[in-house]
Amino acid sequence: MISKKTVAVTGGSGFIGIKVIEELLKNGHRVISLQRSSQPLLEIEWRYFDLSNSDSINKDLLFEVDIVIHAAALVHDASASYELQDSCNFQATKNLFNLCVEEEIEKFIFLSSVAVYGLSSSSEIINVKSNTAPISAYGKAKLNSENFLLSSEVSTEISILRLPLVYGKGAPGNFGTLEKIAASKIPLPFLNINNKRSMVSVFRLAEIIVSAVEFKDRYLGLQLLCEGQPFSTKELIKKLRVENGMTSLLFPFPKQVLKFVFTAFGKEKIYEQLFEDLEFESTI
Repeated sequence: MISKKTVAVTGGSGFIGIKVIEELLKNGHRVISLQRSSQPLLEIEWRYFDLSNSDSINKDLLFEVDIVIHAAALVHDASASYELQDSCNFQATKNLFNLCVEEEIEKFIFLSSVAVYGLSSSSEIINVKSNTAPISAYGKAKLNSENFLLSSEVSTEISILRLPLVYGKGAPGNFGTLEKIAASKIPLPFLNINNKRSMVSVFRLAEIIVSAVEFKDRYLGLQLLCEGQPFSTKELIKKLRVENGMTSLLFPFPKQVLKFVFTAFGKEKIYEQLFEDLEFESTI
């Protein structure tokens, strides 16, 4: 029989945090949301936690906690300085983990990002051993956190889940932008676009995290998680529009012309994200 755990989830009011909490509750675990907001979205215990406030990382935070899932991060903020990204996404992770070790937490599950590779597209399939070369301050902070955790020789078990784009209704970031584009009634030039982008459903992610909670020796060390089948931008737009009761409204257009236009306006990265490949090989 699987023993029930008390699990603390940072970022418990966020997109991923909420789904993880719901899955943990469904499986009978006690859950504590560690969050800034005083308005918990689910009717569970919450404790104040702020990535930018080191005083919030204290012993009271982990009272009676068995496992910590660190999902909170400063992300989707282009104006955030390198210092702020480092403070919130590396130093806070380091401080929280050190506290977990002090409080003899059984397992620390850290959500990292494929931003550590510094890629918007790639002609090769990327795996967990591929070279890392983060460009953004966010990616650098995530890689620093990974390296710190992997170099720690402690009794607390460590699972690091390196994630690509996490999709689901109401997702922030690039998928949220794609949802908005799909919700428009504007015809889009994606009909002949058959690119391959690896992603993971927030529901699949939540299931994997619950499995890591319930089995102490599962998914230890560094893991790269994505679904086996990549998606094309065309498939995503069509799916989202069908879900909204719309026709696909897609038309063919030469990729080279699109690349020229996006590049001319300094949007080459957006072009790569929409029209080029970025595939990953999952370790799970």
